Amino acid sequence: MAGTSTSQIKSAFIKEATPGTTPATPGFTTMHDGAMMVAKPLVVSGTSLTAKGQRSGHGILGIDVTGTLEGPLVYGVLDDWLESLLQGAWSADVLKNGSATKSLTVENTIPAGNGGTATMLRFRGVEATSGTLTLKAREQANLNLTLLGRGSDPATTTAIAGATYADPARSDPLSSGQDVGTIAFNTFTLDCMESLDINFAFEKREIQPKISSDDLCGITRGDFLPVLTANMYVESNFLAIYNAARATHSPFSVTVPLGSITGEKYTLVFPACHFGSTEIDMSGNTVMQKIEILPQYDKTAEATLIVTRAVA
Repeated sequence: MAGTSTSQIKSAFIKEATPGTTPATPGFTTMHDGAMMVAKPLVVSGTSLTAKGQRSGHGILGIDVTGTLEGPLVYGVLDDWLESLLQGAWSADVLKNGSATKSLTVENTIPAGNGGTATMLRFRGVEATSGTLTLKAREQANLNLTLLGRGSDPATTTAIAGATYADPARSDPLSSGQDVGTIAFNTFTLDCMESLDINFAFEKREIQPKISSDDLCGITRGDFLPVLTANMYVESNFLAIYNAARATHSPFSVTVPLGSITGEKYTLVFPACHFGSTEIDMSGNTVMQKIEILPQYDKTAEATLIVTRAVA
């Protein structure tokens, strides 16, 4: 029997009503790219004079559940994961960053060898705790999420009774070319942009372990401190941004439209931003301006980031 290849894995998820608890009869959604989950036992080995100071005894202190989810941004496919990342809920197709707990169960099904028995690995209370959206010329729009989980189940060959599986409705990846609309920094006219990285950074998101169980009590909410990094060609408009970044300046909004199909677009708005830094890179054949943008909380919007989907 040949060994299992990664293309034979089925990776699926479902939202949890109670964090850390898989719904009784789950309706899983499969994914184009697998959630690379790991349940790593924290092992303790004793030493003993009766064993001449060598190992003697063994125990499990807990099980760390971590992972990543990376792949092209496909409209609608990762909306539940965006809720988890931003700790909010879609309301009238609008999602704002918040402090709610939005967790998912992940199930990875792996055949025991080519054509072998399917084995299910399940991970509970999984949340996206940080992530990066990368937009680079002539490449796909790529989303990379870091995952933490509250617990995991023993591997099994038994499916959950009544579980169903549905494939995502869409599969076309968004490109960083025709699928990105006009990026705007309010009050500034931008030069041609080569790339934009959006780092959905959180500080103080940590696990909360407990006694009497390998599961966690939870995961802290943390502080949402996103950072945008733009790389632009030096043309006629670079001076205004360069000088603004060197002095105290009024906040400005940043708008990033994603998608080219009517009704299947996202718009990301950071309503209040400041420049963190800017520098001129003369190391290559083309002179570039690298710009760091620091979004902050906007009292009117009651958020740092507002995502709208199903945009016309």
